[in-house]
Amino acid sequence: MRELMDADDLSGVVAFGSTFDRTDVYLAGEAIPGGIVAIPRDGEPALLSGVGAVALLRSDDQGRRLADARWIADLRTGPPPLLIAEVLRTWRIGRGRVGVIGLGGASPFGGGIPHGAWEMITAATPDVEWVDITLPFARARLVKSPQEQELFRHAAEIGEHASRVFLDAARVGARESDVYAAVEAEITRRGGHSAGPGMILRSGNPAFGGPIEWGWAGGEPPILRPGDSIGAEIFACWAGLESQQQMHVQFGSDDVHRRLADAARAAYEAGVAATRPGVLFSDVYAAMHAEIVAADVWSRPPVVQTVSPGLYNSPMWVNAQGRADLDGYPIPGVVPADGDFELRAGMAFAFQPAALIGLRQVCIGGAVLVTAGGCEELNALATRSHIVEP
Repeated sequence: MRELMDADDLSGVVAFGSTFDRTDVYLAGEAIPGGIVAIPRDGEPALLSGVGAVALLRSDDQGRRLADARWIADLRTGPPPLLIAEVLRTWRIGRGRVGVIGLGGASPFGGGIPHGAWEMITAATPDVEWVDITLPFARARLVKSPQEQELFRHAAEIGEHASRVFLDAARVGARESDVYAAVEAEITRRGGHSAGPGMILRSGNPAFGGPIEWGWAGGEPPILRPGDSIGAEIFACWAGLESQQQMHVQFGSDDVHRRLADAARAAYEAGVAATRPGVLFSDVYAAMHAEIVAADVWSRPPVVQTVSPGLYNSPMWVNAQGRADLDGYPIPGVVPADGDFELRAGMAFAFQPAALIGLRQVCIGGAVLVTAGGCEELNALATRSHIVEP
C-alpha cells in the first residue's frame, strides 16, 4: 500500500470493500465485512465502521481468540463520512492528496461506494484531493504471495471435494435444490465459504448457464429428468481466497453433448498450454477461443478470468453473432475483455470455457495458478463433462 502511495505522492489511502473484492477484509485482516480501512503514509492504520457490532465482535469469545492475529488497533465507529474526516485530521493530512479504493475498477460497473455516500464524504473533506487508485491496487493484488498461494490451493481443494459431492448428488429424480444444498454443505463442512451471492446452478434441456430462479421467483425447484444436463459454477473460498469450479453433468449423452464437451475440453487444454509467465492474458484467451471457433460453437461467459480478486474477464459472446442456431434470440456483439496484462508467477485464474449450440451449454474448468515454469492445475473433476446414465 505504501509503495502505491509513494508512486502517486499520496498522504494516505482510504479503502472501501465491495461484494466481490472484499478489499476491507483483505486489508484489515477482519472476518466481518463492511469496514473502511484508512492507512496513512506514516503511522498506524485505522478501521472505521458504521456498524457498532463490528467493534463488539472483537470482544466476545471468538473475537478474543483472534486477538493476536489482528494488526489494526485503532477501531472507530460512527457515521463513515465523519469518521473519515476525523481520521484525516488526526493524521494532519486534511489538505493532502489522499488515495481512494472502491470508486471503480477494470470494469465500468466496478466500485463499491454508493453515490450518496461519496457525496457526503467529499462534503466532509472539502480540502482533500481524492485520487482513485482502485485499479492500481487491484493489479498489485493479482500476484499472490507464497502464503496466499497455499490458501488458494486449499480453496481449490475444498472445491474438488465439493465437485465430488455435486457429481454424487446429480441424479435423475433429484431436485436442483438437493444438489445445491449438498455442495454448499460440503464447502461449509470443510471450513470454507461461498462467494456471494452463492453458487450458480441451472438444469434442463436445453440448459443455459445462469443462476437459480426458484429461490427468488418462488415455486418448486426443478426435478432432474432423463436428457437434462445440470451445470454449476461453484465458488469455493478459504480465508478470503476464491477458487471456482465449473461442474457439468449430462444425463445420457448424445452427439450434440459430445461435440460441446469436446470443444470445451479442447479450449481448456489450449488455455493450460498457453499459460506461463511472460505471455499476455490475451494470448491465453485467444488460444481458447480458437478452439471454440474451430468447433463451430459459441461461448457466452469469459473463458478465463482472474480470481481473488475477480478483476479481468476475457471477451464474452464470442462466435455468437449471425449464427442460425441463435436466430431470433437477442444476441449482442462481442463484449471486449476488461484489459490486458502480462502473466507473472503467483497469479490465480478461473478457467471456465463454455461451448454452446443454441442455448445448450457445456461449461467446464477449475482453478489454475501460474508457476515459474508454466501453470499448476488445481482441479480435476470439473475440467471435464460427466455423463450419468439415467
